[in-house]
Order: sequence, then structure tokens, then C-alpha cells
Amino acid sequence: MAKKDPELEAKKHDMSVRSMYFSRYLMIRYFSAAYVFTNLFWLVFSVSYQDIVASIVAGILLTLILIASIEQASKWHKKDTDLRFTTLYYGVQLISNVLLAAICYSPLGKVFFPFMTTSGVSHVIFTILIAGILGCILILKRIQTIQSGKDKYLRAIKTFERNRQ
Repeated sequence: MAKKDPELEAKKHDMSVRSMYFSRYLMIRYFSAAYVFTNLFWLVFSVSYQDIVASIVAGILLTLILIASIEQASKWHKKDTDLRFTTLYYGVQLISNVLLAAICYSPLGKVFFPFMTTSGVSHVIFTILIAGILGCILILKRIQTIQSGKDKYLRAIKTFERNRQ
């Protein structure tokens, strides 16, 4: 039977703990990826339609989510739960989606969505905005749960840390 190297076992345990802490943010990272692509597509379409207003708004939202994504990636190296930029981004995205959903069917909707040529496209955009609103609310609640230390993963991590294997 091979002898276990205590130093190697400690490194494995530490890596497992680091991975567990990072996994607490998995849902946030997946939603962030979806928002990156949604805002990127909106920016590409807005630029191709030469719509300055929509391009600026989409560009700002894309920049904010990229900054928030970098903050989330930094959680691999830090155990803190500070998600200041991520919280800011999801608040801004939530407000933007509410406002855009409110104007989606008005003539002002074409200013922000120049590619909205039929009512069918309007319905799709409205549905995406509503899904985005629900996603923002879900993520903001998840961030609050993590920051208050009430997420179920934290209990599992603490138990795993105590029972060094």
C-alpha cells in the first residue's frame, strides 16, 4: 500500500476548497456569459444599423458586464464575497431592461432596437427583456445570499474544511 504524502494531500485539499468557494459563483458566471453575448449581439446589430444611441447604450452595458466578469474571475484567488461591480452591473442592467421593455412597443423602441421591423421581432425582444429582468432579480438575490453567508454551499465548504480529508 502506497504511503500518502501529507504535503500533497494538503495541496489537494486546499485546491478542493478553492474550487468549492469559486463554485459558489457558478450561476452568476453563467448568467453573466449570457448577458455578455446578448449585449454583444445588440451592439453588433446597432452598429450595423448605424444607430448611435443604441450602440452607446449596448457598449456601456457590454463594458460593465466585462468588468463584472473580471471581478467574478478574481474569486478564484480571493475568498471574500465582495461583488461590488457585479452588483452595480446587474442593477444597471435591471433598470435598463425595465425601461427598454416599457418602450419596446412605442415608436421610441426603434431608436434602441433599429432592427425591430415587425411586431414579431418586437415580441421576441420584449420576451428577452422580461427574461433579462427575471435573471437580474435572481442574480441580485443570489449575490445577497452569498454576501450574507446564507448560501447552502458555504455550510458544505465549512464542513469540508473542518473534515480535512
